[in-house]
Amino acid sequence: MLLYEDLCALDRPIRVGLVGAGFMGKGIVEAVEYAPGMEVVAVCDKDLSRAAGCFEAIGVSGYREVKDAAGANRVSFEKERVITSDYRVIGEVDGIDMVIEATGVPSIGAEVAFKSIMNQKHVGMLNVETDVTCGYYLSRIAEKSGVVYTVCSGDEPAAVRELVDFARTTGFTVVACGKGKNNPLDRAATPDTLSERAAAMKLNPRILTEFVDGTKTMVEMCAAANACGLTVDIPDMNGPAVDLEDIARVFRPKKDGGILTREGVVDYVIGDLAPGIFCVVRHEGAVANETLRYLKVGEGPNFLLYRPYHLTNLEVPVTIGTACLHKRPVLQTNTPPLTETTVAAKRDLEAGDTIDGIGGFLVRGGIRDAGEAREKRLLPLGLVQGAVLKRDVEKGECLSYGDVELPDTVLFHLRRLQDTIAQE
Repeated sequence: MLLYEDLCALDRPIRVGLVGAGFMGKGIVEAVEYAPGMEVVAVCDKDLSRAAGCFEAIGVSGYREVKDAAGANRVSFEKERVITSDYRVIGEVDGIDMVIEATGVPSIGAEVAFKSIMNQKHVGMLNVETDVTCGYYLSRIAEKSGVVYTVCSGDEPAAVRELVDFARTTGFTVVACGKGKNNPLDRAATPDTLSERAAAMKLNPRILTEFVDGTKTMVEMCAAANACGLTVDIPDMNGPAVDLEDIARVFRPKKDGGILTREGVVDYVIGDLAPGIFCVVRHEGAVANETLRYLKVGEGPNFLLYRPYHLTNLEVPVTIGTACLHKRPVLQTNTPPLTETTVAAKRDLEAGDTIDGIGGFLVRGGIRDAGEAREKRLLPLGLVQGAVLKRDVEKGECLSYGDVELPDTVLFHLRRLQDTIAQE
C-alpha cells in the first residue's frame, strides 16, 4: 500500500481538522504541512494562543478565530485557516475531510469522534484513552457511516499492530508483543512528585504522571491487544526488566524457562528497547527456522522481531493518507475487545472523594482480561474522571461500577452501547 505517489497526484490537498494543540498536536500540524497532499486547515484548543501558535510555527499568518461551525464554513480554506476554542466545532465544518483528536481526554475524544463520524468525516485518534473505552463502538458506527475510524500511526499500538500483521502474514505465530517503556515504573507517581521533572521536559505534569505510573502503557497495550485479537498473561502484564538480546528468551512458556503462562499476549519491557516495540514469534517450518538462524535473527525456537523507534506525531500523515485515499484504518478494534483497562487506587480513598482522572493524584490504570473485568464489573479507566466514590477504597484496590457514581457524559453512553453490542 504505497501512499506517496497517490498523495502527490491529488487535485487538492486533504483538509484536516485538529483538536488538541499541545506538544503532540503542534507536531502534527508541522508534520502534515511538510507531507504531500494534505494540510491542517483548522485547529482547536481551549487555549487559543496554542491553536494560533500551531499555524505561526509553520509560517502561516492567515487564520481567523471562529465561534461555531457556521463561522468556519464562511472561511475559504484556499485563503485562510481557522482556530477555535470549542472542541465541538471541528467535527461540523463542511470542508474538513478528516479530524485528528489529540487531547488525551477520554470524554472529549468521544464527543469529537462521534460528532465527526455523524458528519461523514474520517477520524484519527491520538487519544488512545478514548479508543480503549469505546473504540469498538466508534469503529462500528464509522463503518455504517462510510467513513474510517482509526488509531493513529506513530504511537505504540499501531506500530505493534504493523509488526504483528507482518509476522502473521509471513507465517509466524505471535508469542508475545509489546513496547519498551521509556520511564522507570513508579505506580505511586503524582503530578506533585514529578513537577520538577515535568518542567524540565516542558510537559504537563499530568501527562508525565500517566507515563511514569504505568497508566499509559496499560492503555496502549490494551488498544494493541484488542486490535490484534490478543490478551494479557497476568493482570497489569509482566513488565520485566530485560534488554534487547534477552527478550526472546524471557517471553517463552514457564516450562521452557520463561515467564509466560500462555502465548498470544501483549506485554512491555523496561530496558534498552525503549522507545521501540517488539514481537516474539516462532515458526513451525524447519527451513524457516534454519533460515532465521542463517540470517542471525536468533537460535530459536523463539525469535525477536523489533522496531527500535516509534515516531509519535510525525507518522500521522500515514494515517491520513491511508484513511482518506485507501479507506482503511491503521489500527481498529473490529471484534469484541479481549482486554480492558481498569482503575486502581494510588492511596487510600474515602467515600465522597471525586476522582481526578488519568495522570492525577488518586488512581492509576491497569489492564485485565475482558472476561474477568466483565465478571467483576470492573470500572473502565476512561470513565473514571469525575466519578464520586460511594465507599472507602484501600490503596491498590480496583474500582468497580458499584463503587462509584458516574457523571452523565457522551462517553458513558457510548460505552453502554458498546457493552450491548459486544455481548450480542
